[in-house]
Amino acid sequence: MPDLVVFNIVVPRTDDRTGIVHAPKKFRDWVLATARRFGGISVVGINLRGLWFDPAAAGVAGLVEDHNNWYKVGVPAGRVDELRDYVRETATAFGQKCLYFERAGEAEFVWDPAHDPAARLG
Repeated sequence: MPDLVVFNIVVPRTDDRTGIVHAPKKFRDWVLATARRFGGISVVGINLRGLWFDPAAAGVAGLVEDHNNWYKVGVPAGRVDELRDYVRETATAFGQKCLYFERAGEAEFVWDPAHDPAARLG
């Protein structure tokens, strides 16, 4: 049985409401808060170019270009809804209509036998 359900979360660097680029400190604070709350987070990439279509946007047929930070977070199956709610709050905090939240798969911890918590219990 997997230990974690893994999610990709993409957070744009620019506030959708104001057009202002978020300070790096805002992302650092969010990463630390996420790690504290869910036990860990991986920064997969920063300032990655993305394109998407927004029918409400001006421009070439609603084409929106943005730069994003990409993260992975794994949670026990019983905390998936909590993570989803947290991502919803993150969308608001970063001024986004929505955030990309992808269930990436499942993960397990493969332990060095000298450090395996199950071996200590058993």
